Amino acid sequence: MSSAPGGEEEVRRLLAAYQQYQAQADGIMQQLNLTQMTAAGLERALYAVEALDTATEGQEILVPIGSGSFVYGNLASKEKVILNVGAGVSIEKTAAEAKETLLARRAEVLEGSRKLSEVLSKIDKEMQKIQAIMQQFEESAHQHQHQSGMESEGIV
Repeated sequence: MSSAPGGEEEVRRLLAAYQQYQAQADGIMQQLNLTQMTAAGLERALYAVEALDTATEGQEILVPIGSGSFVYGNLASKEKVILNVGAGVSIEKTAAEAKETLLARRAEVLEGSRKLSEVLSKIDKEMQKIQAIMQQFEESAHQHQHQSGMESEGIV
């Protein structure tokens, strides 16, 4: 991309590229928000599984039912955890296996989040380049207008 004025065609092309980058950035931001929510859910699950170490069977606990709501319950087993493995399927694991699985999932989610952030950063840099080129076009057009105005004033 040259910094010299390329006319309306070049400006349109740059604007289209900028809009495409903006749409990609918006999509990645949505994905990042989802990964943050997933990571937070995994953190809560890890905390709960780790709390089993100090719990006793039969202990009264609060059981989440969604939307920040809970019911009282009694801990039937501190050694068995039911984990969702996807597609509506859940399996029973020991607390240690559940913790290991949750830690691995969290690592995957955090790695995905890191990669998304890198892509977002690259897109942002490209958008900044386009903004700089558009600024140069604008300044060049303004100078050209100003010079044209001065030339017409000198004719008698």
